[in-house]
Amino acid sequence: MKTHTERDVNLAAPEIPTVRLRRGSQAGDAVCAALAAGVSRLLRHEPGVRVGDDPEDVHQARVATRRLRSDMRTFRPLLDQERAGPLRNELKWAADLLGAARDADVMLERLRRDAERLPQRDAAAAAGLLRRLTAERDRARARVRDGFESDRCVDLLGDLIAFAQVPPLVGEWARPAFDVLPTLVAPTWKHLQRAVDELNDPPRPDELHQVRIRAKRCRYASEAVAPAVGKEASKLASAVADVQGVLGDHHDAYMAGQWLRGASVEVDAPQVLAAGELISLQMLEAAALEQTWQKSWRKASKKRLRKWLG
Repeated sequence: MKTHTERDVNLAAPEIPTVRLRRGSQAGDAVCAALAAGVSRLLRHEPGVRVGDDPEDVHQARVATRRLRSDMRTFRPLLDQERAGPLRNELKWAADLLGAARDADVMLERLRRDAERLPQRDAAAAAGLLRRLTAERDRARARVRDGFESDRCVDLLGDLIAFAQVPPLVGEWARPAFDVLPTLVAPTWKHLQRAVDELNDPPRPDELHQVRIRAKRCRYASEAVAPAVGKEASKLASAVADVQGVLGDHHDAYMAGQWLRGASVEVDAPQVLAAGELISLQMLEAAALEQTWQKSWRKASKKRLRKWLG
């Protein structure tokens, strides 16, 4: 078992090369830049996740793990999968740990805000529900801290550092980025388009959540290649980020409603009433977002935004 001192020495200020991308960069340069950015981001916030209580550290660490997994998926043809595959699996473990705590933080913030809109007579009951959710959040944070203190996490971080320092590039990595990278991003757009085309009328919450996931993957892929490909990729990334954001709010409202329904089974009558009022607020917001997300989608699906994909 590594001690804190050994751990801090091993992970302190690793030398991960910074790669500056430009038009004319090689495809492999974009891979190196994305990996360096993701691993550096995770390492910056790992100490806060391990010993602190700042929700932002959990949030940023989760984003780092998700982006790294997305980048490894996007750049799959340019990376040795014997090394990249196991790392993606371990990153999923870390992302799932962080995700439970982050989701609880987001839900707690949402329900605290909405509880302030309830009549004063329901304040005590709403506070009881919030204490219940806070306890769940605290347990999730404890699991994150335990996970990030484990040898498994130490090994993962060490492997990520080594991977980012000398990425195992294969395939067409030496070709110009503009010739290679658009074809790697194109599938993320096609998957997003298909998810939208296959929606029921009206769409189910789980279907909209899948659209959100695919919008996020397209955004991450476009952002990863944008410095080498140009502003065309940045514009697409921005447009699908808007879709992701609206549907993210929709998913948060839906999940808050689901949590409140589950909590209502085990609480007293005043808390059941407060939960019902809060559920109504979630349903109203979700319904409004179901009507507005398509506006963001129409903007994101304009052909001019994806001409660069080929």
